Amino acid sequence: MQKVRKIVASGRALAALVLGISLVKVLVKRAFGVLTGLPLFLQNYGPDRLPPVTPDERSMMPKFSGCFACGRCDIGEAERIRKSRGAYPGVMGFVLASSRSMPDYDAAERALAFVDDAVLAAKEEICPAHVPISALARFVRAKAEEVGQARVRQA
Repeated sequence: MQKVRKIVASGRALAALVLGISLVKVLVKRAFGVLTGLPLFLQNYGPDRLPPVTPDERSMMPKFSGCFACGRCDIGEAERIRKSRGAYPGVMGFVLASSRSMPDYDAAERALAFVDDAVLAAKEEICPAHVPISALARFVRAKAEEVGQARVRQA
């Protein structure tokens, strides 16, 4: 009996083969109306209140996570924190906790109601980590609105 030699792809050849097969699968699925891409993402993650992000938003996200908890942005925030009765954790709490979980952006947006954009801009100026606090607040508000609109459409 003669031995049969198997051809095994590796490295770039294997990567090209896998990508090619994946491309063919996606094209066939799209041709027959199977959900792929953003519609599939929304179907899978919409119920978990996870909105998609744009390429520009994705490029900003690493800058949002530079806070190292120095507390400088919380100086002078005690009165706003007190008035919020726990809804507003202060700027540092917003940056480190409230803004880190997309499904909770509606709660983070409610916390932002206790601090105006001018205060956030001033806090951004004193941040030693150069966290773009104003941009983070805009991002959180926009994503909270997206999740709210999606919830209304589903109802």
